[in-house]
Amino acid sequence: ELAGKYGIRVIAMEITHDSHVREIRQALKDTGYPTGVMLQIGTRNTQNFELLKEVGRQSELPVLLKRGFGITLDESLNAAEYLASEGNRNIVFCLRGMKTNMGDPHRNLVDFAHVPVVRHLTHLPVCIDPSHSVGTRNIGPDGISDLMHVTAQGVIAGANMVLVDFHPQPEEALVDGPQALRPDELAWFLEDVAITRKAYEARLARVDAYTASKDSMS
Repeated sequence: ELAGKYGIRVIAMEITHDSHVREIRQALKDTGYPTGVMLQIGTRNTQNFELLKEVGRQSELPVLLKRGFGITLDESLNAAEYLASEGNRNIVFCLRGMKTNMGDPHRNLVDFAHVPVVRHLTHLPVCIDPSHSVGTRNIGPDGISDLMHVTAQGVIAGANMVLVDFHPQPEEALVDGPQALRPDELAWFLEDVAITRKAYEARLARVDAYTASKDSMS
């Protein structure tokens, strides 16, 4: 109801049990479908196959599937394939960093170089989660946060979606406060994403020009 009141068109709701799917669908029905819902399967449930079955057997709600915790990219993509095999093909695959101390001082090792890899291997749209990847809103010497820098890395590699944490008082957040941006930073964040997206589109245009040039020479 609050999402509908404030004009939020889609909310991502993390589910950890198959009963949550039924509860969300019932809540939407009871409130007159005030907003859209995307089911989010977190990194620790990527190989929860009973949950994947339940989510896959309904097609009303799309799914955001995060890269699995402590498993390979192939294993995570296999989980997406397993989900889709149950019937629901409205899946967005989310890269959210890999757990290893090789990524220190960030929370995880940023894996956004895999954006074009996932797009090449699958038909899935690719989301990036810079908040969980870096785990901090620290500002670099150039005045730009690590979070915004890694967001740019993912966007310029062709990401279709960005999932980022915001909180009005990060210091008081119950979870993930250190990585949350403040609402007054949203406009700057979106502007930076737009700048990076234009750079990606310029790169695509250069590919077209290069291909046309090669064709004319052959």
